[in-house]
Amino acid sequence: MEHSRFYYYVSAILFISGLFFPDMVGSIGINYGQIANNLPTPDNVIPLVKSIGATKVKLYDADPRVLKAFANTGVEFIVGLGNEYLSKMRDPDKAQVWVKANVQAYLPATKITCITIGNEILSFNDSSLTDNLLPAMQGIHTALVNLGLDKQVSVTTAHSLSVLEVSYPPSAGSFRKDLVGCITPILNFHAKTNSPFLINAYPFFAFKSNPKQVSLDFVLFQPNQGVVDPKSNFHYDNMLFAQIDAVYSALASLGYSKLPVHISETGWPSKRG
Repeated sequence: MEHSRFYYYVSAILFISGLFFPDMVGSIGINYGQIANNLPTPDNVIPLVKSIGATKVKLYDADPRVLKAFANTGVEFIVGLGNEYLSKMRDPDKAQVWVKANVQAYLPATKITCITIGNEILSFNDSSLTDNLLPAMQGIHTALVNLGLDKQVSVTTAHSLSVLEVSYPPSAGSFRKDLVGCITPILNFHAKTNSPFLINAYPFFAFKSNPKQVSLDFVLFQPNQGVVDPKSNFHYDNMLFAQIDAVYSALASLGYSKLPVHISETGWPSKRG
């Protein structure tokens, strides 16, 4: 989703990460959005991040104030390249200039481990953005290779769940037919560069679109009867895990079952959506 629409994440009063399940995951990550009023300074965000045990932060840009402030904290960063820059990254020289200025300049003090190229590009139905996505990913990766940084910094892009044509039951998960032609080369890029597939998964939207059929307890990780996938016989007691398994099924249907899937966004709106 567009990060200007909801700010569940880093602000003085929000700061809710959908990955805040320490018993289920090895680390906690938060999205650091900055389109809001009265945000704390980056220096003041550091103790907030540490107070919830977060070890990973995802930016939607490569804000130098944030990257400098988090130097020598050990917190891992994903930095973002905005949608508006995709066409420029087809130029190898411009891609290398961007990587030098926004990644290499902060290493190793700031632990940048990943670059996201655009956000939910395939959901915009914009042929220009779609056509430039993979070349931009390739351009940034080539720049990392040339600078000797490709082993420590991966390149990926974040997708909305709307790239799926089928998401239920999870075992039937599949990509939209109109996107298969452009998403398959992207998956091949991930496989060759060992980079993760990022998905923005929001159980909230599943509940909002069908509140009579989707239990609120099911989307909020509260005790509930859950659902059973009739094909896999897997039992799901929450919507998020079902959504992620649908993504894995979609990847497997195209021959990419071994790609790691990382949740790049999730959460619940602080105000009525």
